[in-house]
Amino acid sequence: MAEILGLLIWGFLVGGYGTLVGIGGGPLLVPIIALVYHYPTPHVISISLFVIFFNTLSGSIAYIKDKRVDIVSGTKFGLATIPGSLISTFAVYYIHLNLFTFLFGSFLLALALFIYLKPATSETILQQRIWAGSGVSAPSVYPQRVSGSRYHLVLNPGKLNPRARSLSPESGYVKRTITDELGNTYRYQFNEGLGIAIAVVISIFSTFLGIGGGLILVPVLVYLLSFPVHIASATSHYVTAINACFTLIPFMVNGDIPYRPAIALSIGAIVGAQVGAKMSNMIPGSVLLKLLIPVFAFMGIRLLFF
Repeated sequence: MAEILGLLIWGFLVGGYGTLVGIGGGPLLVPIIALVYHYPTPHVISISLFVIFFNTLSGSIAYIKDKRVDIVSGTKFGLATIPGSLISTFAVYYIHLNLFTFLFGSFLLALALFIYLKPATSETILQQRIWAGSGVSAPSVYPQRVSGSRYHLVLNPGKLNPRARSLSPESGYVKRTITDELGNTYRYQFNEGLGIAIAVVISIFSTFLGIGGGLILVPVLVYLLSFPVHIASATSHYVTAINACFTLIPFMVNGDIPYRPAIALSIGAIVGAQVGAKMSNMIPGSVLLKLLIPVFAFMGIRLLFF
């Protein structure tokens, strides 16, 4: 009973934090599972992916309700990850990636430093609706402090960068305008083909470590593809849910999932994901991204020295 309770609590904490920052929680699961149960590598990875799937599924449902998921591109990214994830899943049984783990650990530490030195900001505006009969025929937009918003200041659209304001996308780019449940409107454009290619690469390597692709996908969406931070974390969660669903299939077929700890952790993660999604609404994008730094530092040190 104490074991199950501990797993539920840890699953809740992992699910809440993983959903908050959009990474699925894998980096926090793998070390604990390996330390407590001493399972062979395929079992450890399968438990992590099992929990990641239910965590990201629960979180994605919450984020879709909040209208913060770029569903069109997220679906494309998610489907693009499936072939690479399935191939790397089979390779888990045969390949030892000592050099890769060293390089990946160094990369994560460098990425943590980069995020610390170069925080990202979300560009957003608040659409103020004008009531019928007010004498004003169209919505207006004002820069102001918004009570209950995750932002201290809502930006005037005139201050957005030229790419966000342009009427037509640049060549090879797609343009998005997303308005969430709080009334925050996000306008951005990005190279979708580049995003799909990067998603494929991420899916191949993340499966080896059982961490899910969200760990790298969030900073990729923010820094390389110019996604607003809150849209990036929600969309990453959605992509990871698609990826983890298909990645689990080979492990289920091979009977490599220890269901007792996997289910207990997943129940906690499902509840924690809902809490994490709600908390995300209250946190500015720049702070949300910095919450990734402890995970990057932890995973980087672990891969390099343990």
